[in-house]
Amino acid sequence: MLKLNRYPVVAVILLAGILTVIFAYATLNLFQMSMANIRFLTQFGWTAVMEGGLVQLVQIVVSAIISMLSYIGFKICESELVHRYHNWQNR
Repeated sequence: MLKLNRYPVVAVILLAGILTVIFAYATLNLFQMSMANIRFLTQFGWTAVMEGGLVQLVQIVVSAIISMLSYIGFKICESELVHRYHNWQNR
Protein backbone atom coordinates (compact mmCIF):
# COMPACT_ATOMS: atom_id res chain seq x y z
CA MET A 1 0.00 0.00 0.00
CA LEU A 2 0.98 3.63 -0.08
CA LYS A 3 3.60 4.23 2.62
CA LEU A 4 3.68 7.95 3.25
CA ASN A 5 6.66 7.77 5.58
CA ARG A 6 8.89 7.05 2.57
CA TYR A 7 7.96 10.28 0.78
CA PRO A 8 9.48 13.71 1.46
CA VAL A 9 7.47 16.15 3.56
CA VAL A 10 6.83 18.43 0.60
CA ALA A 11 5.25 15.56 -1.35
CA VAL A 12 2.96 14.69 1.58
CA ILE A 13 1.91 18.34 1.95
CA LEU A 14 1.26 18.53 -1.79
CA LEU A 15 -0.83 15.35 -1.66
CA ALA A 16 -2.81 16.74 1.28
CA GLY A 17 -3.45 19.94 -0.68
CA ILE A 18 -4.64 18.04 -3.73
CA LEU A 19 -6.96 15.93 -1.58
CA THR A 20 -8.33 19.10 0.03
CA VAL A 21 -9.17 20.57 -3.38
CA ILE A 22 -10.88 17.32 -4.42
CA PHE A 23 -12.84 17.31 -1.15
CA ALA A 24 -13.95 20.92 -1.63
CA TYR A 25 -14.98 20.35 -5.25
CA ALA A 26 -16.85 17.12 -4.47
CA THR A 27 -18.79 18.59 -1.55
CA LEU A 28 -19.83 21.81 -3.27
CA ASN A 29 -23.60 22.08 -2.65
CA LEU A 30 -23.79 18.32 -2.05
CA PHE A 31 -26.43 18.53 0.69
CA GLN A 32 -28.57 21.05 -1.16
CA MET A 33 -28.44 19.03 -4.40
CA SER A 34 -29.33 15.78 -2.65
CA MET A 35 -32.31 17.31 -0.86
CA ALA A 36 -33.58 18.89 -4.09
CA ASN A 37 -33.14 15.59 -5.94
CA ILE A 38 -35.00 13.59 -3.31
CA ARG A 39 -37.79 16.18 -3.27
CA PHE A 40 -37.97 15.99 -7.09
CA LEU A 41 -38.17 12.19 -7.01
CA THR A 42 -40.83 12.07 -4.31
CA GLN A 43 -42.94 14.83 -5.84
CA PHE A 44 -42.96 13.65 -9.46
CA GLY A 45 -42.38 9.91 -9.06
CA TRP A 46 -42.04 7.94 -12.29
CA THR A 47 -41.79 11.08 -14.42
CA ALA A 48 -38.77 12.14 -12.38
CA VAL A 49 -37.19 8.72 -12.87
CA MET A 50 -37.72 8.94 -16.64
CA GLU A 51 -36.19 12.44 -16.66
CA GLY A 52 -32.99 11.15 -15.06
CA GLY A 53 -33.64 11.71 -11.38
CA LEU A 54 -32.15 8.35 -10.40
CA VAL A 55 -29.06 8.94 -12.53
CA GLN A 56 -28.54 12.25 -10.80
CA LEU A 57 -29.03 10.59 -7.40
CA VAL A 58 -26.33 8.04 -8.28
CA GLN A 59 -24.03 10.89 -9.32
CA ILE A 60 -24.64 12.61 -5.99
CA VAL A 61 -23.84 9.41 -4.08
CA VAL A 62 -20.64 8.91 -6.10
CA SER A 63 -19.67 12.51 -5.37
CA ALA A 64 -20.26 11.89 -1.66
CA ILE A 65 -18.09 8.76 -1.76
CA ILE A 66 -15.29 10.63 -3.54
CA SER A 67 -15.59 13.40 -0.99
CA MET A 68 -15.33 11.00 1.95
CA LEU A 69 -12.36 9.15 0.44
CA SER A 70 -10.49 12.40 -0.19
CA TYR A 71 -11.21 13.53 3.39
CA ILE A 72 -9.88 10.24 4.76
CA GLY A 73 -6.79 10.58 2.55
CA PHE A 74 -6.24 14.12 3.85
CA LYS A 75 -6.52 12.95 7.47
CA ILE A 76 -3.97 10.20 6.78
CA CYS A 77 -1.56 12.77 5.35
CA GLU A 78 -2.21 15.04 8.32
CA SER A 79 -1.50 12.30 10.85
CA GLU A 80 1.73 11.40 9.03
CA LEU A 81 2.88 15.02 9.12
CA VAL A 82 2.03 15.32 12.82
CA HIS A 83 3.91 12.08 13.52
CA ARG A 84 6.97 13.41 11.67
CA TYR A 85 6.77 16.69 13.56
CA HIS A 86 6.66 14.90 16.91
CA ASN A 87 9.66 12.76 15.91
CA TRP A 88 11.57 15.88 14.87
CA GLN A 89 10.62 17.66 18.09
CA ASN A 90 11.79 14.78 20.30
CA ARG A 91 15.29 14.59 18.79
